[in-house]
Amino acid sequence: MSEYINKFEGSYNPFDALASLLEKEKARVDKAMELRGNFDPVDLSEKRPLKIGFATGDGIGPIVAKAARTVLEKLLAEEIEKGDITVVEIPDLTIEKRIELDVVAPPSSVEVIDQCDVILKMPLETPDSSRYPNVPSANVWMRQYLDLFACMRRIKNDEMNIDFTVFRCNLGTPYQDAKSAGMMQLNGQDEYSLCFWPQARVDIERLTHLACLHAKKNNNNFVVLNFKDNVIRPDAAGLNWAKAYIDAHFPEIDYLGVKPDDFSYTLTQPEKISAMRGEKTGETFKLTTMVCNNIVGDMAGDQAGMYVGGIGGVGSANVNFCQGMFEAGGGTGVRMMNENRGQFSSPVAVVKATGELLGFIGYLNHQKSILAALDELAAANLVPNGGRNEITCDQATEFLLEKLP
Repeated sequence: MSEYINKFEGSYNPFDALASLLEKEKARVDKAMELRGNFDPVDLSEKRPLKIGFATGDGIGPIVAKAARTVLEKLLAEEIEKGDITVVEIPDLTIEKRIELDVVAPPSSVEVIDQCDVILKMPLETPDSSRYPNVPSANVWMRQYLDLFACMRRIKNDEMNIDFTVFRCNLGTPYQDAKSAGMMQLNGQDEYSLCFWPQARVDIERLTHLACLHAKKNNNNFVVLNFKDNVIRPDAAGLNWAKAYIDAHFPEIDYLGVKPDDFSYTLTQPEKISAMRGEKTGETFKLTTMVCNNIVGDMAGDQAGMYVGGIGGVGSANVNFCQGMFEAGGGTGVRMMNENRGQFSSPVAVVKATGELLGFIGYLNHQKSILAALDELAAANLVPNGGRNEITCDQATEFLLEKLP
């Protein structure tokens, strides 16, 4: 193997990169394994005072941030006035500042993040890795830094009788950074792209635990396990770990293993979502809960966004057992900004994320009010769609504020 590696040019050494990655992973996993046997979430509705961090983001972020901030502060006005809850802005977490300092997150941002119980974050731009190799995704960094192992995306369409949540493992995928991926040159040009894909059992187990609690909360003893186990070894391991965990800790719950390509086809046939057959009993269940690895969960959540008006209508909750970060599905709308259409950005996803945050800290009634207001927004045909219907983000926000208690 070493003779083969020596044929390649450049400074990238896959053995050194793998050793560095595994050393970092071992430290992270050792810490996570200390919680084994104590996977029950902390009830943040009992924690006061509580601090919410707010990041305005990049691109369309500052535009849709107004919607999220005003909705949040209206519904929590009493608690904010009493000092039970404070909303603090996370400074300098912008693409310009990150590139200027050549860091994934400025120290001033980290200092505030460390003080927060939960975070509401607008979209953050990931710079071109060919120009800024040391500035990887701040979105990914925040999930890893806070050990937010689960991303939850709810897909709800009442007219089609669809309401399920994708539980995506935020950890374990080879992200674009020098410690997990690299290029190797041959004859003076890039010829091989390499990555290492570590998947820790404890990450799959605690994700599965949250998913099973969700299924039971929805009075449904059934989860779908969506892994590409036929060709990807970490996915095969993840699927087996998830099944073993359910058998040991939630024996009453049935499951169905599917592959992402099969599930993509199922998404085009909503009737199949209401008739999925479990592996243990053969009983037919409706899909309410799905467990995925990182890449598969990203695709499944985005694809299912077609049922909620597109990716701009999907909110995300990134959580562990005692903290959470809430954000919109989708990106920073660079093309919209370049075409001077930013004012027509949809606030739906960030307002949904605001609702997820409120539910996470104990205000389920506020979350229901937000979902009801969003349904009214859609029924009134006032969801901005990039300028085609000429509805602006501010107009949609004003409508939502009028509908909220």
